[in-house]
Amino acid sequence: MKVVVVYDSKYGNTRLVAEAINEGIGKNHENILLNSAEAKTFDFNDTEFLIVGSPTSGGWYTNPVKEFLESLRDPILKGKKVATFDTSTPGKGNSVVVNTLTKMFGNAAPRIARELEKKGATCIDSQMFIVLEMQGPLKEGELERARNWAENLLL
Repeated sequence: MKVVVVYDSKYGNTRLVAEAINEGIGKNHENILLNSAEAKTFDFNDTEFLIVGSPTSGGWYTNPVKEFLESLRDPILKGKKVATFDTSTPGKGNSVVVNTLTKMFGNAAPRIARELEKKGATCIDSQMFIVLEMQGPLKEGELERARNWAENLLL
């Protein structure tokens, strides 16, 4: 199966997760890793599965991911399966402001899933990967979790 992983990354954490996901997918499928700028001009016609990820910023995905999603023309995703992921900083050790914003606005992955579903795709899963502080690092074990998630995603 041909799988494309598309991501944006502000501080490199989401890129690391995307690379781990791409590694996990590559064990069982043909895979391609693209940043969101590259993906705007990519031909998705023969893509069978799409995975899209973004850092969470104020509860939303980043502008480069928004531009990528807008570049996907109907009916390119009609009937295709997708999955989404984000990196976020919820939980203990964060400021009250960060935790409040996360609770109020949510995360990027479900919002990406909704946009892809509006274009005819079926989202089979969304995951959040934890970044300990705004610029990182990722929580210990998150890259392994990303690889495992990807390995099992299409089974």
